[in-house]
Amino acid sequence: MKHKFSAALLALVMSASVTGCLDSGKSSSKVAEIPTQATVSATEGETAAEEGGSAEISESMELMRLKYADTPALESGPVIKLSNTSAKPGEMAEVTVSITGAEKKWNMCGIHITYPEVLKCKLADEEELMADFEPGEAIKANAGFIAMDWQKNLAPELERDHKRSVFFTTMFTDNGGKDGNIVTFFFKIPDDAQPGTVYDLGYYYMDTDMFRNQENDMSFEKYAFEHLEGGSITVR
Repeated sequence: MKHKFSAALLALVMSASVTGCLDSGKSSSKVAEIPTQATVSATEGETAAEEGGSAEISESMELMRLKYADTPALESGPVIKLSNTSAKPGEMAEVTVSITGAEKKWNMCGIHITYPEVLKCKLADEEELMADFEPGEAIKANAGFIAMDWQKNLAPELERDHKRSVFFTTMFTDNGGKDGNIVTFFFKIPDDAQPGTVYDLGYYYMDTDMFRNQENDMSFEKYAFEHLEGGSITVR
């Protein structure tokens, strides 16, 4: 029964997030007025919430911060990272999403990661745009996992920055999420890419995104989204 309930909830989370993706292109005029969307392009070693640091903070990321402005801050918490990897022209680069500081402390997540539009995300189902992936040890006990490549009706900020996004969501019947690798995605490098080219990987935040524990502690979620760490793919 718990597994059936979890699968239904996972489908609900996925539906809400995908609906937001599909609708965002139609409501771009409201982005500056309503704190529902945010983007961050984080480069190697930078975090979305690094105070006084050199991370690029967009106006929409500031809107995300407004959402959690009244939420108490934690001194430590979950840190989600994208890997720094490399591949040759024409090869598939493996990009891993990992987490620390949340061993057996998280229950559910829904996250958008961004990549340059010149890359091609490997798909398991091209018609449904379901992304191919390799699950990691951090989600071994999950009750369901879905990953989707966002290619159509992109948000204005993604269009402007020539980026696309992969959304993934997973959940557990309890706080079964562990530290370690969450998932690995695969991106094809252009055949004509020049050695030394660096493709930055980051995040796009929507108000349907989440990183929750079973206690529904919003301070826990706030820490996760304010400490996102980007990654990169370097052409070798």
